[in-house]
Amino acid sequence: MSQAESLNTRLKKAFMRLVASRTGLKIRDNEQEFFQEVILKRTHATGMSFPEAYYSLLESRTSDGHEEWKQIILEITNNESFFFRDKGQFKLLKEDILPRIIERKTEQKTLRICSAGCSTGEEPYSIAILLRELIPDLKTWNLKILGVDINSVAIKKAREGIYRPWSFRSVDKDIQQLFFEEVDGEYHIDSRIREMVTFRTANLLRNSFSDPILDFQDIDLILCRNVFIYFDEPAIRKVLNKFYDALIPLGYLLVGHAELYSQNPDPFEIKVFEESIAYQRPENTFNISKVNPFKISSMSDSNQNPLSETNPEDLESIFEGNDSKMQEVALKLLRNLPADMKISRLGNRTASELILQLEKNRKVVD
Repeated sequence: MSQAESLNTRLKKAFMRLVASRTGLKIRDNEQEFFQEVILKRTHATGMSFPEAYYSLLESRTSDGHEEWKQIILEITNNESFFFRDKGQFKLLKEDILPRIIERKTEQKTLRICSAGCSTGEEPYSIAILLRELIPDLKTWNLKILGVDINSVAIKKAREGIYRPWSFRSVDKDIQQLFFEEVDGEYHIDSRIREMVTFRTANLLRNSFSDPILDFQDIDLILCRNVFIYFDEPAIRKVLNKFYDALIPLGYLLVGHAELYSQNPDPFEIKVFEESIAYQRPENTFNISKVNPFKISSMSDSNQNPLSETNPEDLESIFEGNDSKMQEVALKLLRNLPADMKISRLGNRTASELILQLEKNRKVVD
């Protein structure tokens, strides 16, 4: 890229702030060169001579500005996905979280699930397949699976339900054969599964979840995996609060393994499973401002009491105590994190430092 084709630092940062404020998306250091190329490409594509004019277009509230946001979002969002991504979390969903929800809702026979940041639809369709396996009388249930993404092209592809072999790299062959039909080297999802999912284009940061078209309310389970890694911290906090309000009491939020380690999870309760961490809206709560501080508990045994009911510092007890099962779970989760990631609620120690401490403590106990 020539000097004449580059953005000055001030203008590049202004574009990054604008994108963050409108979409929540954070442009990371290793993405800035690509982001600059996108800005210059779209400046030329819109017929503008200078990137400052393109910035003004994005900043405007005009119909042209709105349409251009659709284009830039297509350029900077990642549509990488595949069916049953992260086998550990899907095992957790199949064997624990979904059965808990289904049992709780047996009398009502109403179930509402949202895949937030659903990309091209593989995740919500995977959930639909699980529910067909878990609920024998599914036809008698009032079921809604909502797939939401900011990328309108991804949503269009999701609605079509046609996938290439690469989307099945984590799928058992019997599931692929049972729920998909191969046509000219592509796989078309069974209409029974496709009809179980409703897709909407939406901005998690800016759109109202109570919008009747979106209808992102009274949700039993939200999956928002590998989304927050692209958000800045104010956007994460705002979307977490919106998720909390969208969940029913005892509803679950499941995110990617390392996405919220630097965040205060208030007012969610943290639920520690062997395969992953989940976040749950406490029972008998109505408003974020009235909720008690978060709790942390182990769900490996449904009768096990919470480790801590009020104080995040009690997380230290996992590292200093003799609960070998909880330490084993903590080790498994820490090993999913980058070694140099600092955990603010554990004294800003890195994942590698915490792993070393746990392993040392376990040796002493042994």
